[in-house]
Amino acid sequence: MRLFVAVDLDDDVRRNVTPVIEEFSRLNGIKAVEPENLHITLLFLGEVGESKVPAIEDSLSKISFEPFRISFEGMGAFPSVRAPRVIWIGVRDDGKLRELADSVHGNLKKLGFRRDKEFSAHLTVARVKRKNPGVSEIIEKWAKDRFGEMEVRDFKLKQSILKPQGPVYKDLRVFGHEG
Repeated sequence: MRLFVAVDLDDDVRRNVTPVIEEFSRLNGIKAVEPENLHITLLFLGEVGESKVPAIEDSLSKISFEPFRISFEGMGAFPSVRAPRVIWIGVRDDGKLRELADSVHGNLKKLGFRRDKEFSAHLTVARVKRKNPGVSEIIEKWAKDRFGEMEVRDFKLKQSILKPQGPVYKDLRVFGHEG
């Protein structure tokens, strides 16, 4: 099973980001993220045997945090806007998202999971498969925009099922504050 831990977007932010996704989806060589798949990855676990899922869930269930607010603003790309591979919307908060990601990593490290890269709060909106000059124009257009804010009340253990038309994400378990 291909697994990751993430925070899902609320519906308002998802709606605000959808016009950006629609613009990128019109470009050749660009794979825009489906609006229903938008999320902030806290930790990518990769391929995991099904027998490990209960231990993962048990570790994640020990994490507690107070709900906090995050906002979505600006746009950029990894590794750079001049040579984009991943296009993102910035996530701003007072450090609570990093604390949550660090808690997830700290708890799952005991089970042998490692970060593949340093945590950087961002919302991936598209991936560049082939160079397209339209990408930088769209990034510049939205670079200073605000896409709303939301309260983070929970996080999820999710499964990524790879299909020819793109990944399908399935929530395995929700952790955190409900209601």
